[in-house]
Amino acid sequence: MNNKKKLKEQNKFLIKTAENIMKAGDYTAYNMDYYMLSVINRAISLNKAFILLLDKKNSLTAISIVRLQLDNAIRLNATKLVENGNDFLEYFFDGKPINKYKIGKQQLTDKFLVTELDKEVPGAIDLYEYLNGFVHFSDKHFQATKGEPKNKVATFRLTVGDFNVLTKEQEIAFYENIINISNTIIRICGEWIYSKNIQSRKNTAANNAYSK
Repeated sequence: MNNKKKLKEQNKFLIKTAENIMKAGDYTAYNMDYYMLSVINRAISLNKAFILLLDKKNSLTAISIVRLQLDNAIRLNATKLVENGNDFLEYFFDGKPINKYKIGKQQLTDKFLVTELDKEVPGAIDLYEYLNGFVHFSDKHFQATKGEPKNKVATFRLTVGDFNVLTKEQEIAFYENIINISNTIIRICGEWIYSKNIQSRKNTAANNAYSK
């Protein structure tokens, strides 16, 4: 199976994960469900956009999509770091920025969150720093306009309108990156599904014990 098909399969897994979140815990709904479902919805959208952009030979923008998908993963992982999940979620649903929320004195900045994710997913920091050069205007965009010179005098030539900046090998690597990030999202959601089901069993056992 090629990487394009793998990423399309990832979207099917993400949809299935969303279904499992809603079913978990005897269909009991929590704020965490809404948070995770929002992440999944965005993740599917980004995966589809990534495929479409590469199909259109617009890899310069497709690279930015990988950074946005990483944003999904680090902000989803934030739910595992906070001391009070309900407080964090209420803060989020009030429309307040996640990067201003604090654990003690530590704000949940992207740099902090990606550093924490790197403990579970080695390489996350390196990928984050590399991709930031494409999300924010930088020398990487200048490099993307440079082409091979057509004469021996010129050092390089400028090419405007050519957005395909990746070799085939690099494109494969970016596919693998966004697939791996999607896997991380699915894994963290799976941990929540497990927790919901465990809590439901405890509640059922407690109710049964009380009824006796």
